[in-house]
Amino acid sequence: MKYSRKIPSTDKELSGKLISEGWIKLKEPSNLGTATLLSIPFMFINGIISMGIFYYLYPPLKELFFSQHEFSITFKVNLFTLVYVVIIFMFMTIHEFIHAFFIPNVFESDKTYWGINALCGFVYTTEKVERNRFLIISAMPFILLSIILPFIISFLGWVNGFTIFLCLINAMGSCVDCLNMCLIATQVPKGSYIINNGFETYFK
Repeated sequence: MKYSRKIPSTDKELSGKLISEGWIKLKEPSNLGTATLLSIPFMFINGIISMGIFYYLYPPLKELFFSQHEFSITFKVNLFTLVYVVIIFMFMTIHEFIHAFFIPNVFESDKTYWGINALCGFVYTTEKVERNRFLIISAMPFILLSIILPFIISFLGWVNGFTIFLCLINAMGSCVDCLNMCLIATQVPKGSYIINNGFETYFK
């Protein structure tokens, strides 16, 4: 795995080579902005799933929903605000490295890149990945951080507004992953392999 300052852009020469070798380009959004807009329904669905879990695990949340009192949120900016921002940044970075953990031979791969940008860390690979493994890579951050983790922190007694918020933003932030999973599941036959090239995805 190599360090990179940014996600590699699409290599047009590689695109031509893949097509000449029989790889098929996936029908998908051409940039992150379009992908994010198309994944908004998944953002709401994931958020509902996450809040549903905490609704079951955290009784004060039930009281909040059914309270007759007015609901309000107060933001205070102080030294601890920076600590919270750093924790959120780290949590989002963990999300990306969970993706990496499930990439085959990730630590020996010279086609897998990691880095940190203004928003969070990122992991990117041009390794050839089997379809079902690709689906697992895409799904695991949501499963581990927004479905399994709430039960762990509930058992440890660490559930509070901030930990709920962390799991919620991870769930909603996984919306593009869910969109990619749907595109792969509906277009790529079982047993096929997938290669990423910038914002282009190919399968064979």
